[in-house]
Amino acid sequence: MAQDILPPDSRSAGAKPDATGEKAAAEHVSTKRTVRVPVGVALGLVFSLLLVVICGIIIIYMASADRRIAGRLLDEQALAVLNGNEAALNMFFSEQEQLYRAIAVHARETEEQFADADLQPYYRLLPEGVKLELGRMVMSEEPADELPNVSWSEFRFEEGFATAVKAAELDLGNGQTLIGYYPQSVFVSIAEAMTWEGRQQVFLLSGREQAIVIDGLPESDFLASPEKPLPDLAGLTASPLHLLWQNQQRAHDMAGEIDGRVFPGNDGMYTAIFTTVETGPAKGWIVGTLYRAEQFGAALDQTRIVLYAAIVALAVGAILSFTVGRMLGRPLARLAHTAADLRQLDFDAAERLPRSRLVELDDVNQAFNGSIGALNAFAKYVPRQLVSRLIEEGMTSSRNIELREMTIIFADLAGFTNLASHLSAEETASYLNDYFETVSQAIVESHGTIDKFLGDGVMAFWGAPSDQPDHAAMAIEAVKTLAGRIEKSPIADMRVRIGVHTGKVVVGDIGSAARMNYTVIGDAVNVAARLQEYGKQVDPEAKVIALASGETMSRLPKGFSATSLGPVHLRGREEALTVFRIA
Repeated sequence: MAQDILPPDSRSAGAKPDATGEKAAAEHVSTKRTVRVPVGVALGLVFSLLLVVICGIIIIYMASADRRIAGRLLDEQALAVLNGNEAALNMFFSEQEQLYRAIAVHARETEEQFADADLQPYYRLLPEGVKLELGRMVMSEEPADELPNVSWSEFRFEEGFATAVKAAELDLGNGQTLIGYYPQSVFVSIAEAMTWEGRQQVFLLSGREQAIVIDGLPESDFLASPEKPLPDLAGLTASPLHLLWQNQQRAHDMAGEIDGRVFPGNDGMYTAIFTTVETGPAKGWIVGTLYRAEQFGAALDQTRIVLYAAIVALAVGAILSFTVGRMLGRPLARLAHTAADLRQLDFDAAERLPRSRLVELDDVNQAFNGSIGALNAFAKYVPRQLVSRLIEEGMTSSRNIELREMTIIFADLAGFTNLASHLSAEETASYLNDYFETVSQAIVESHGTIDKFLGDGVMAFWGAPSDQPDHAAMAIEAVKTLAGRIEKSPIADMRVRIGVHTGKVVVGDIGSAARMNYTVIGDAVNVAARLQEYGKQVDPEAKVIALASGETMSRLPKGFSATSLGPVHLRGREEALTVFRIA
């Protein structure tokens, strides 16, 4: 099977300067290569980018303006809600104080002390749940002709009331004091009046720690005791408001003109807006409203929806612009396709280009159609093979030949001639194809190059066309892989001999001007073939026998083990060669 391939020293010595010059020319040409984009794609990208940039700027500006306006409206709405709630609370206290002063005026006019029965008519003017009580006279520093101010206490525990009460006290000027007890339920009614839509939850807090009213919570959550008249806000876990002041992830104070806080609850995000009462009986109270975050920011969400819709419309417009650009580029693509057919001198496939409504493109199409006719006429007087070569090579002949150190392997299917005599043509072809597939996979996986198939043998090499400093190790890896797969092959009569050698060879485009092959030639090729041939003398019955020369083994990494066969005289060689069995 093995064939001798002798090194043509004269050709290799004289070819190297040409190879160097050709390599330099190739590098010079490669530096001038540019990325080329189809004109349809270019036009589509230009139209799309212009649309995206111009409309994108407009959308961003409009979206930003809409969010500013929506944010300002949201602040104004929240401020109106808080001012309205605080005004309702102040109006309540103002009405109660006016009632107490009216009772005091009546007491001073009659200059008689009141009995409890005299207070009954006033209950109709008081909120439900309020209790009046007459007390002893207190000393007052205010002039007798002026009514004293109503004095309001903090929330406190009082016998007879389930919840905390806030007391109002006034000197009637007749030796008596009028005291009114306002339980927590009174302020629940006030909070209910503040709720003007179902999506908000009004709350009244005494400072940041204690709750007076949280709309929706039952009275049982506000039961009073002497030690704790008002419940702690943190303990009212039935409302997400108990998390208002906690430092949690995603919790933050609101920006803008109002006081507020966004915080996570057990079932989503919440927004609380609030204000602190600065004067009056409710001084220090925090009046606020709780929303679900998505409901409070509905106006901002609308601007976001508009923004998303604009982005979708922009994307659709960009796609349409790209499509229009591609449509405008189709005539030029057709021109390029026809030119490619013309380059192959396939005049039958090169269809005449149609007329166009675009003046410049129509002129180009008609000129190109004329060129097709001219080249067709030219080809009738000059052989088409010559014309094709002139077009492809530009009247140059590229010969890339160089001297390199490489590793070559020969693999031969032992006993195939005898085996083929018992097989049909189809079976023989199938057998060989399976064998070549196994060998080729092992070579390709190790980044080798298959030079040629020689009957039932394969020649491959490492070290070219790209530089492979570890070409010997890569070749041995391929041999090991191939040997393992052959050993596991279910075909019992498949036996393979492999030879591996490393040395200087000539590699490049070898052949005539009509036909060339990229191949290797040199004595190292012959040595690899002789090693493969020598394998049948070492172990003729082995399913796989792979022999490598000492030159190949010397280039392997340390630690690689193989069986040395000592110096061997190969056929056709005078000097002995150190041989190792690697499989």
